Amino acid sequence: MTSKLTEKQKATLWQQHRAASYQASCRLAGYTPSDIILEDADERLASLRRQYGG
Repeated sequence: MTSKLTEKQKATLWQQHRAASYQASCRLAGYTPSDIILEDADERLASLRRQYGG
């Protein structure tokens, strides 16, 4: 029997998924890991959503 995730666990899982997606999109854009600053993740995600209509 599986147990449901708590709200805190869901938030943590979402943040981990979001960070991994951001890093992957940066790698696809040609940035090196040293160029990636996670504080800029919101900005980068917003620009990708505008670009791809998400």
